[in-house]
Amino acid sequence: MSGTTRTTRTAFGTRTRRSAGAAGLLAAAAVLAATAAPAQAAPVPRGTVQVSVGVNGAAPDNQSQSKGISADGRYALFTSWATNLVEQPAKSARDAYVRDLRTGRTERVNLADDGSALNGFTDYAAINADGRYVAFESDAENVLPGMQVQGRTEVYVRDRRTGRTELVSGGLTSGDTDRFHASYAPSISADGRYVAFVSARTDLVPGLGADAPSLARPYTWDYNIYVTDRWTGRTRLVSLGVDGKPGDSMSLNPTISADGRTVGFTSFASNLVPAGQSPAARAATAPAAAADVEPAPGTAPALPRSAREGLAAPNLALPTTGAYYTYDVDSGRISAASLDLDGKLGFASFDATISPDGRRAVYALPEPGGSTNGHRYHLVLYVRDLRKGTVTKVSGGLPSTTSVGTSDHGSITADNRWIYFSSAADNLVAGPQHPGWEVYRQDLRTGRTERVATAPDGSFGNGSSTDPFVDAAGDAVVFGSTSGNLVAGTAGPATADAQVFARTSGHHGGDDDQGQDQGQGQDDD
Repeated sequence: MSGTTRTTRTAFGTRTRRSAGAAGLLAAAAVLAATAAPAQAAPVPRGTVQVSVGVNGAAPDNQSQSKGISADGRYALFTSWATNLVEQPAKSARDAYVRDLRTGRTERVNLADDGSALNGFTDYAAINADGRYVAFESDAENVLPGMQVQGRTEVYVRDRRTGRTELVSGGLTSGDTDRFHASYAPSISADGRYVAFVSARTDLVPGLGADAPSLARPYTWDYNIYVTDRWTGRTRLVSLGVDGKPGDSMSLNPTISADGRTVGFTSFASNLVPAGQSPAARAATAPAAAADVEPAPGTAPALPRSAREGLAAPNLALPTTGAYYTYDVDSGRISAASLDLDGKLGFASFDATISPDGRRAVYALPEPGGSTNGHRYHLVLYVRDLRKGTVTKVSGGLPSTTSVGTSDHGSITADNRWIYFSSAADNLVAGPQHPGWEVYRQDLRTGRTERVATAPDGSFGNGSSTDPFVDAAGDAVVFGSTSGNLVAGTAGPATADAQVFARTSGHHGGDDDQGQDQGQGQDDD
């Protein structure tokens, strides 16, 4: 560890989200509160537990990946290739599951409307605040009666209370018969009403006519972001350019705020913001978009399975980073979000996200200087206050050091104080360093950083840990790990297959960690 790193905050022009900004954030908090678990529910046990567990405590027979956690910290969401997690036999290679961290019960959630297992893959899934609704994508042909297109990935929502599954991305009577017109990568609001997703379907928004997104052969990057109101059935095009046309290149990776009023997403389109603000106007940052960047393990693929494995794949060059934007549902305004400390729009990794209240963008930007695995660029994590315009460099490292390992996959608490992330950097905390990937958390008020995926005695996990998702209060975090020594009473070796774990504490630590940070959590302008 050598050299110096810049860790100051730089202010830029303040963006006013809406005239009733404070009221909007209070509404988001109210949504989270309204969807919380029943008051009589017993607390989740403290410590680290394995989430991806086979029936009767058996070891899972394949790998698993963390996908989310309910805002109340009770329900962990993950996907898995394992076939022995529930009694019902699997029909596909990868399914989505929810585990109740209080009772230890695991259920498959990517199910057909009649409750049967699906005969297709699920790569992406998201869970709402109280864990009732799970949005997922699948290329299965048996989700709903009347499905017309075989093998096309669509977005669904499963109501765990009623046991019903509904199609979100369009209707069953679609005239669009191309299976490569996929919909995928859902994100769901706290109350389950709004679902944002990626799609190349041509029939989701009436009136687009010749400007409708398509995947005309040879296949192009014409995927766009949509948001559907499940209560009204209305779908809105999010990645709509200032010229009134859909984005002229691929958009992906949507994250919707708790109240459903803000959507963050990555895009390569050049028409989303005025010409002077578009990525093409900042040629100096463009080389990083195609550079040899060290990604974090488990980074979401850019394309749905149908395009990656089908005829589309040979025609597409996979990018590694793209500009990150936010969309205000009330005004329809799109704003550039992934700014560096100098106020320039950078090309962020695909794991960028927004905070539950939609006020902060969390993204990782490429930085030159090599990496722990020989790449020319590594990723450094940032948090931007979208109202004040301030930018905080999260993973810059200890004073008088320079980070070379990638940091990514940030997940931030509802009070905007704590951020959890994956990192291979060797300068985030003092003392001996973990040799692989580790999950960290940082107090955005004090700058204090500490390890999360540790053994019960505080020693290193003996494998690598990545992909954290934290609940609203910061009381529970789920993550993936190959470590075999994270759970009390176990001391196994690192494994080849990653599994999902949850660490719960009930609070963040010392007395100074209680309550909301007045500087970070308030909506002052």
